[in-house]
Amino acid sequence: MAGGGQLRLRYSLDSDAVIQAWIDYPIDFFPKVWESLHQLAKDDVVGIAPVIYEELERGGDELFDWVKTRKGDFVVENSDELQEAVTYLVNTYSNFGLITGKNEGDPYVVALAMVEDCLVVTNESMTNNMNGPKVPDVCRAEGIRWTKFVDIIRNEDLDVG
Repeated sequence: MAGGGQLRLRYSLDSDAVIQAWIDYPIDFFPKVWESLHQLAKDDVVGIAPVIYEELERGGDELFDWVKTRKGDFVVENSDELQEAVTYLVNTYSNFGLITGKNEGDPYVVALAMVEDCLVVTNESMTNNMNGPKVPDVCRAEGIRWTKFVDIIRNEDLDVG
């Protein structure tokens, strides 16, 4: 990520949150949202785990093209600490992040939030099923706060006009 050194992430982005934001705030109508998001990435405020980048890459669309040109700003480097947190999560929560190509990034989203002590940004909803939990279920169990993309706009007072 840009800046190097100690990270100070405030948000660990899930792919579903970024994808839904791309739909809700189309870049041709809301370019400032995306300029601001990119600036937050450059400032190490928002980040994505490498696996989330790969999930976006599978989409192969304009969103991925946009993220790809800014990869160095958005993608947090893999670390032993991140991998240890992922291992802990998949060993602690049954069926969390099964390798399906759809939700394999979920443990990384939560692990990044654990390592960086930041919020998770996801569109997933609580299932209250810990035998196949979603991101919010694991966040609640681990005492990690989660939010929606629109709250980045609110919390960071982004100019969307």
